[in-house]
Amino acid sequence: MTALRKILIEEEPTTKMVRAPVAKLYIVTNNAPAEAAAPEAAGNALKNIVLFFAAPFIGLAYIIAFPFVGLAALAVLAGRFAAKYEAVRTTARVLKNVGMAVAAPVLGLAYVVFFPVIGLVALAWMGGRAVAAGAR
Repeated sequence: MTALRKILIEEEPTTKMVRAPVAKLYIVTNNAPAEAAAPEAAGNALKNIVLFFAAPFIGLAYIIAFPFVGLAALAVLAGRFAAKYEAVRTTARVLKNVGMAVAAPVLGLAYVVFFPVIGLVALAWMGGRAVAAGAR
């Protein structure tokens, strides 16, 4: 039992409490004409047709992915079980550090190659937005 609930149950009311009705804060009405809903129905029909033809492929993707998801779940459970042992934790820490040392030069090279391109694209984007705002 939570402390708040315990306090509320155990205290004796000193005065008689009466619940007042709460006023409604808002009222939702649908004043839209019936003709406005007709174009949406056409979009829903197209969506249903596309989903009808896509459903077998989505099901196939689930069937193909299911064994990999199961193996990943087993790997997570095995990792949690193995993490109880100090030797496993130490080995994992060493492998993590070795992997980070091997990956650091590759990531540095990727930064050197791609960041100037990303910076130029960002600069062009901001310049384009400024030109578009000035043209208004």
